[in-house]
Amino acid sequence: MTIRIARTMWTLRATPALILGSLSVACGGGDDGGGLQSMVRDSAGVTIVENRRPLPESRLGWLVGLAPTATIGTAEGDPAYELFRVGGAMRLSDGRIVVANAGTGELRVFDADGVHLESWGGQGDGPGEFGAMAPSGLEPWPGDSLMARDPFSGRISIFSGDGTFGRALRPEGGYQSVVGPLPDGSVFAATLTTFERGEPGTSEIIRRDVDYGILSTDGSVQRDLGAYPGSELYMVNTVDGSPFPRPYPFRRSSFEFTWGDLVVITSNDRYEIHAYRPDGSLARIVRRDHEVRAPTRGDLRDAVARQNPDRPEALDDVGDMPLVEAFPAFGRALIDRLGYLWIEEYRLPGEEHRLWTVFDPEGRALGLVEMPGSFRVREIGEDYILGTRADELGIEYVESWSLDRSGS
Repeated sequence: MTIRIARTMWTLRATPALILGSLSVACGGGDDGGGLQSMVRDSAGVTIVENRRPLPESRLGWLVGLAPTATIGTAEGDPAYELFRVGGAMRLSDGRIVVANAGTGELRVFDADGVHLESWGGQGDGPGEFGAMAPSGLEPWPGDSLMARDPFSGRISIFSGDGTFGRALRPEGGYQSVVGPLPDGSVFAATLTTFERGEPGTSEIIRRDVDYGILSTDGSVQRDLGAYPGSELYMVNTVDGSPFPRPYPFRRSSFEFTWGDLVVITSNDRYEIHAYRPDGSLARIVRRDHEVRAPTRGDLRDAVARQNPDRPEALDDVGDMPLVEAFPAFGRALIDRLGYLWIEEYRLPGEEHRLWTVFDPEGRALGLVEMPGSFRVREIGEDYILGTRADELGIEYVESWSLDRSGS
């Protein structure tokens, strides 16, 4: 199978703030000189949005702040600010920031300035408590509540905005992970990837299918949506055949999230997003032009060296690593609080940019935004960007940056 993967054609250095200029969006064919166009068509009830790749000068008039409005985290001091294994962060409607601190099994709550207010949950098996490596993620829940994932315990916990534990939901029908709620009260869920024993002493890139479904709020299955390719894993089989996953620089990943009343099940094999109705029928495909570039053995060696700067022996394994056919088409994808689709552009070897392409709620490309330094975006709201980073010592921080959408 030939997989078509994109190559971005620009290299820009990240800047702390980016004032983005004007753009034009056209629906139709010819080139109007702006370099940014979208074509929307219907095919048997499926809306297909074809987008031209934005040129480097295609910009939104949106302004990212010069510095974080709040920074949460410290190397030493008050334990409430010492973060470890941050599994997610989100903001409540009143501006409070909730941090999933899996290292202590807590949801830590801070005000808009980053001052600690209280902590919810804790480690344990009781109501509102979390097991190992949890909470691992946060998602909004209807009624200004939130859900926190506890994957190893096979449940999610739902808290109200004042920290009251509401209830736990355990998916049935073999599903182990809740992606998020839908407006009609149902829940989007998925299975977890399982590993199988392989031939002893071998290594390979594996890709298991993931099953998706729609659940009722009690966890019972309303509808199975079928199986789709999951994320690739580089698997090393030990001498007894036990599988041992290892990092691989260019693996292709799967993504699932809700987009209004639709569910997204897609991967970065190609630069396109597939959104489905809760009955399983395909509703929307959003595509963007891209080119294919295949990695070389030198690209793989350089990437492994960057991932293991203190372990030169890691390069000894490069010769045995399989080489994928093409780079992923993009890095990550998420929906902001206003329904806009944000896709992180994949950084090819030698590129330093941190660009995201923004699409409107219908899937038309608007332009490019560049994110701050080494910063992992967790949530994008109407006027903020929330994310995490780690410094050179591995100290974790949660940061909130302002986002001004008034210029367009």
